[in-house]
Amino acid sequence: MAMAEVKIRKLDDGVVRALRTRARARGVSLEEEARSTLGESVARRLEAFARSAAACRAGSRKARRRRASDSAALIRKDRDAWG
Repeated sequence: MAMAEVKIRKLDDGVVRALRTRARARGVSLEEEARSTLGESVARRLEAFARSAAACRAGSRKARRRRASDSAALIRKDRDAWG
């Protein structure tokens, strides 16, 4: 798996302090804590997207069970109403 390097500038001091504190508590480096935090954040968003997509697919399957209306008949009815 390819690995990229990222440098984050102008990161809020409070964020850095919080990451350092969490890293110290876990016994890991600041870099590892940041990597872990970013990875978990992305994973949560991907999981949320996957759940949302699954719900959309399930809704689509229910809609497919209904018979579609005949659009030609609907257009004809509308035209006839115009006179």
